[in-house]
Order: sequence, then C-alpha cells, then structure tokens
Amino acid sequence: MRLHLNDTAGQATVEYLIIGLVLIAIITALGLFAGRVSDGLFVEHAATSASHGITQGVMGAMGDVLLY
Repeated sequence: MRLHLNDTAGQATVEYLIIGLVLIAIITALGLFAGRVSDGLFVEHAATSASHGITQGVMGAMGDVLLY
C-alpha cells in the first residue's frame, strides 16, 4: 500500500502564515505611525521647516526652491 502525497499539501498553511505576518507588520507600522502623530513629531518638523524658510527671507526661500 503506497501513500500518495499531494505536492500542494500544506500550501494553504504557509499562505495563511505569510498573510498573517504581513498583517502583523502592517498593524505594527500603523501603530508606530499613530504614536508619532499623537506625539506631534510631524507637526514639529513642519513648523521647524516653515520657520526655516520664513526667517531666511525671499532669498533663502528661492535658494531652497532652486536647490531642491
């Protein structure tokens, strides 16, 4: 009596594992992003960048635009 194994045996388990790991990574990344937003990190960077352009005047703003 021979035991015939299908080549696709366990494939669904591996696919569920991969999808599960991807979902965990996405949820973790969204959690970290939400933490940074609630800490005000992005607002602080935006304010710092805006004040940098404003304090240098027109010539500083033109230099930022041209050197971008």
